[in-house]
Amino acid sequence: MLSSRVTQHLYRNSYLSYIATAGGALLVVWLLYDVAPRQVLLLWFSLFLLLTMARSVLTFCYQKQKTSKHCDRWLGLFLLGTFVSGLFWGVTGFLLIPHDSLPLLDSIVYQGMLMLFIGVLIAASVITYSVSRGAYFCFALPAVVPQCMMLIYRGDDYHSFLGGFMLAYALVVSVVSIYVNRMLLLSLATQEENERLRGLMKTHGIDITLPPGGS
Repeated sequence: MLSSRVTQHLYRNSYLSYIATAGGALLVVWLLYDVAPRQVLLLWFSLFLLLTMARSVLTFCYQKQKTSKHCDRWLGLFLLGTFVSGLFWGVTGFLLIPHDSLPLLDSIVYQGMLMLFIGVLIAASVITYSVSRGAYFCFALPAVVPQCMMLIYRGDDYHSFLGGFMLAYALVVSVVSIYVNRMLLLSLATQEENERLRGLMKTHGIDITLPPGGS
């Protein structure tokens, strides 16, 4: 089934996304260590690492199973972990950057750097998640939309521009992910059909081995 292949593809590339998001979280700690409330920052980072570990264990359990049964359940668990990971990024601006105590220029710089991290992550997620539109949007929407709405709600031109620009960027990346999704699904469907045809040919005793030098 195609859904089984999609699930396999997501889990097969999941460790790359875990490493990328954990590395991004570490950079956020480094960037905001002297700005964010220290306890809130360390709690956010600790919970994020726990989530990453839980998702890694989930991937390990999936890869250890001998069959591809219950692929819908495995896919649902993967989407849940992806959504929570995106939500962790979506609330960083609320939790980690104080709005009242920072000068306007400093606030713009820190918010801009944070949005840069998030922008890189959603662009990278096109590679690891685009085989499933649900997986991509479960990460990208909660990572981007709350943050951008908060910036636009701030009211001043600089924060509003930053939030609007990031929304436009996320829209462009989302369109790209949809095209990538179509190509990946077509590739997986072609592989599945080829395997089905090879199975039928072997069942009927048809030799599909090419001669040396054949094409």
